[in-house]
Amino acid sequence: QTDVANESGDKAPLEERKRGRGKAGAARMAEASFMQLQTDVAVECHLHPVVLFEILDHFTRRNQDQKRVIGALLGSVASDGTVTLKNSFPIPQDDVSHQEFGMFFNTMHELHQKVNAREQLVGWYATGDKDEVAEDDAAIHAFFEERTGDKSPCVCLKVDANIGDATKIGIGAFTSTNMSLPGGEGGRTLGKCFHRAKCEIKTYEAQRIGVDFITQNTIGQGGGEELGSELEKLEGAILKLIDMTENTIGHVDGVIAGKEQADTKIGRALAEAVAAVPRVDMSEFEGTFSKRVQDLLMVQYLAAIARTQVTFWHRMQGMT
Repeated sequence: QTDVANESGDKAPLEERKRGRGKAGAARMAEASFMQLQTDVAVECHLHPVVLFEILDHFTRRNQDQKRVIGALLGSVASDGTVTLKNSFPIPQDDVSHQEFGMFFNTMHELHQKVNAREQLVGWYATGDKDEVAEDDAAIHAFFEERTGDKSPCVCLKVDANIGDATKIGIGAFTSTNMSLPGGEGGRTLGKCFHRAKCEIKTYEAQRIGVDFITQNTIGQGGGEELGSELEKLEGAILKLIDMTENTIGHVDGVIAGKEQADTKIGRALAEAVAAVPRVDMSEFEGTFSKRVQDLLMVQYLAAIARTQVTFWHRMQGMT
């Protein structure tokens, strides 16, 4: 009886161990049967128009046998993760496996760091379909992602340079996440998954004036329209402001009369715009405006005198 009891007592733990190993193996198989996808925080990009013009200029000056152009993007990353694309430089070689690709990038990056150390590498750009990431883009993205580091996202900016009769330039921004299978140290990386990032064009006031001038004037064989004086630009800005104010007043009157449907977003934007205007007395505003105009006229007068003196000096030098 004792032998039978011991035999049955040994069998029970053995069967339990077999069932335990079976469950553990099934758990490992279930764990390895699905794919892990790293999910990063949504990235928002602010694109300066200077970068856009540099990309289009690079595409215009490309070789005839070159279908697309690529380059590096420089900028900054805010604390909330917003990536600002401020500058760029072209890379003549689009084959990342070529030795000249890395050498040229390192040289140009070092030169830009000497000029402006605050502009860090934030990604790269390429011309082509704004809604599609090509198969060979993964290797190029891995090259730049390795140099941007883990602290900031690497942005891939796609620009559709074949404008033709289009009225708007196609722009698309992408970031990537790793696709990997769990197991071992860090798992096994299978590839990268590109997903779209929000991209908006942000301009300073000086940049906006230049962009408006370029978009509103077509430069032909005889040249484009010349930039007007400061007073002409001021007059144009005031007329534009008056036109926008009249349109806003017409919309508000239409909503009050029930002719137009009210929009909460428009109402909130109007309330913020009105609250941002400082309350200034009319006489005080007219006095301040008059002083600014007089200062502007004085600067123009002094500039004209200096230009006259330089012209007179050149002519005197030519006579002697």
